[in-house]
Amino acid sequence: MSSSRRSRAVLTLAVNNWVSRGYLAAVVLTGGFALYEDVFVSHADASMAYVVPMLLTAPLNMLFTVALGWIPTDAPFYLGIAVGALVNAVILGGIVRAVSRRQGSSVRPATMA
Repeated sequence: MSSSRRSRAVLTLAVNNWVSRGYLAAVVLTGGFALYEDVFVSHADASMAYVVPMLLTAPLNMLFTVALGWIPTDAPFYLGIAVGALVNAVILGGIVRAVSRRQGSSVRPATMA
């Protein structure tokens, strides 16, 4: 299998079902709000807007944030959100595919007695 077919199959898992698409929409909304807070809003205290996208994309986002913490910008946080969301969406897509295949194989037509 070529690398383009493999990457297409992985991306299909990430967006080809409503569970993964809903998850990605939630990540985009919360990450967009955190980015908005970061760029346009100044607070006297720290904002909690970063917590939800971080929890939605855990644990991979936390690994990026810790491993790339030496970078003095918020880039590791947002990169971790993007990569964590993609990996989690692929995992959700794989679970949905496995469950739907299992349900499809166990459904038998009713017999008339």
